[in-house]
Amino acid sequence: MSFPKRVLLTGAAGVVGSALRPLLREKADEVIVSDIAPVEDLAENETFFECDLSEFSTVSDAMERVDAIAHFGGKVGADIGHEPNVSANIIGTRNVFEAARQRGVHRIVFASSHHVVGFTPRGEPVDHLAPLRPNTEYAVSKVYGEALAAYYADNYAIDTLSVRIGYVGTDLSKERRLRTWVSPRDLMQIIEIGFTYPDLGHEIVYGVSDTPEPRFFDNRNAHRLGYRPMDRSIDRVADESVLAASPDLDTLEEGLIGGGFARAGFEGDLKRVLKKK
Repeated sequence: MSFPKRVLLTGAAGVVGSALRPLLREKADEVIVSDIAPVEDLAENETFFECDLSEFSTVSDAMERVDAIAHFGGKVGADIGHEPNVSANIIGTRNVFEAARQRGVHRIVFASSHHVVGFTPRGEPVDHLAPLRPNTEYAVSKVYGEALAAYYADNYAIDTLSVRIGYVGTDLSKERRLRTWVSPRDLMQIIEIGFTYPDLGHEIVYGVSDTPEPRFFDNRNAHRLGYRPMDRSIDRVADESVLAASPDLDTLEEGLIGGGFARAGFEGDLKRVLKKK
């Protein structure tokens, strides 16, 4: 299956969307870059569409003649309030999937997050079948998005790929970022799998590049679908002292896959959360 000609990218003004734009426009004939914030410096084959994800009619309008959707829009953060989270990440995501169904779009890549397993203690790598342990309301909304993707795949035959994205950025000064980092071109490779893999149904993969041991994630499902990371996190380290860092696994920050996100509003039992099952 060839790469779709006309693609919608939501969240195009964000960190991840901005990193993906130059790679997407190399693959697609036309990219509709959508966000509630303005997107500037458009390439010849990019068209900006201002869109509030909570407004269904606007979301639907953005999908006119679209062949596939990379849904990376929404609110991101450990301390997002309930109402903004529901508006952007739950209502907004549902609007994207339902508008796609009504518009006849049959391929959606959904930007999930590794925080859906964020309360999982570090230890053995977790795979796509690991129990869900979201560590924030934001992560809960990503759990909802994955469930929605599965529902639309089964109920409406829309091929969907949920990507549990790790860290996208250049600051690899923290030990856990070595194990959650993904390069833009590796993430683009995963998106291409979501857009082109035959009879995909709904699949879940981790959006991480080649990371050092001990790994956080067992990404064998992505490899089954053809993913082969091209970039290694250790090659992007500026200060090699981070390679010798010894995390304190008795803390929320360093003992859990989700890191510092788990601290936001935490009122639970530390020992119970850190206990390996």
